[in-house]
Amino acid sequence: MKKTVLSLLLAATAFSSHADMLLGADVEMNLWQQDYQFNGIDNGDEMTYTVEASLEHPIPLVPNVKLAQSSADADNFEYTKQDFTLYYEILDNDLVSIDVGAGLTRLFDAKVNTQTFDGYLPHVYGAAELGIPATPLFLFAKGWAFSYDDYDMSDLSAGIQYEIGMGLFDIELQAGYRVQKFDLDDFDHINLDSEAKGVFAGVNLDF
Repeated sequence: MKKTVLSLLLAATAFSSHADMLLGADVEMNLWQQDYQFNGIDNGDEMTYTVEASLEHPIPLVPNVKLAQSSADADNFEYTKQDFTLYYEILDNDLVSIDVGAGLTRLFDAKVNTQTFDGYLPHVYGAAELGIPATPLFLFAKGWAFSYDDYDMSDLSAGIQYEIGMGLFDIELQAGYRVQKFDLDDFDHINLDSEAKGVFAGVNLDF
């Protein structure tokens, strides 16, 4: 019995010490200072928050999962944008990381003037990180996009991160610039020509 307990303890210790090799996750939270345009005209400004979460694993051919949410609250339009993305890491080392994938974007709690709307769009996704050698800094860029017929969407951001190693996880302080655009004709019976853009800052917890 003692040998069994000892074996289980050793196995649990080994699993814990190598858990990051089996599963990885990150949670990102930002404050985004948005300047709005509607039909090409200034439409107010607002500070909102954004959230992203990813789960990665080593199983071949099975994609990783990312969830993201942001919102806009302009004078003539508002929405919550939610992205569900399946993606693959096609390159991942200490200097360069590249992800590609696809998924669905949902717009809800949304309206243009007094007209409400709700609906889904497909999207493609890409992300890249470039480490600056001999520093805890790296540059990043990522985005969701879709264009077909009368529907165009892009949500692009780029910035810089500072990594602080904490042992079991890393804290990454980040800042950058984000631009989110929609040009949708007859999307759930409404037309939306909008832009939300501005600087953001926040933190990413990388497990």
